[in-house]
Amino acid sequence: MSRPLQGKVAIVTGGSRGIGAEISKELARRGASVALTYVSSPEGAQATVSQIESESGGSVQAIAIQADCSQPTTVVAKLVAEVVKKFGNQIDIIVNNAANGSDQTLDQVDAEIFDTMFHTNVLFPLLLVKESVPYFSKGGRIVNISSSGARTPMPYSILYSATKAALESITRTLAQQLGESHEITVNAVNPGPVKTDMWTGTDGVEEVEKAIIQRTLAAKRIGLVDDIAPIVAFLCDPSARWITANVTCANGGLIIL
Repeated sequence: MSRPLQGKVAIVTGGSRGIGAEISKELARRGASVALTYVSSPEGAQATVSQIESESGGSVQAIAIQADCSQPTTVVAKLVAEVVKKFGNQIDIIVNNAANGSDQTLDQVDAEIFDTMFHTNVLFPLLLVKESVPYFSKGGRIVNISSSGARTPMPYSILYSATKAALESITRTLAQQLGESHEITVNAVNPGPVKTDMWTGTDGVEEVEKAIIQRTLAAKRIGLVDDIAPIVAFLCDPSARWITANVTCANGGLIIL
């Protein structure tokens, strides 16, 4: 594989498992050094770091940093400081992947869960970008991981869907502001359901999966992490310089937006 991201430094939030782990590995395969964050699984994070270093033969650096995204005002500055200390005052790529994906219907919504969801899924990505911009050189890349729930009614996850819609709006605004000032592109990727350990561990998922498979156009299956990671990596590539303020739908045609 070519290494178009050689010499780049990437932050991937929620990089210890699932989509985030595969994104971290895919960016590393293309040459980027990776700082991935985790909340409660240092073993999973270290396994991802070890795989990156092993696959690259030591030519790519990776570190895992604990960061609770529900506490952005106390965590973001520390996270960025650790990254720039490790990689020499350089950040080239941010992938805002970490999210609270818990479900709530209207009757379950209260102020506490609202604050937790919006702090984790909206404020943390926004503050991470704000704190990182001074270390970006021209031509940086930001990719926000959204969800098909941002654009279709999902009564069982009313807050999660709202946070992802907000993140897509922020994507467009940042693309304008940072494109003009730093030539940074800002895009979002909008996956449908993806077979991760979180997905397979959900109660009643088998029946939900059957219904989804019947409506998916690209192939009669649920999405996989390696369906999503190459799309994110492409948007981080120098050749994607003319794509910005865009939301790429990566749901196999399940939802046509």
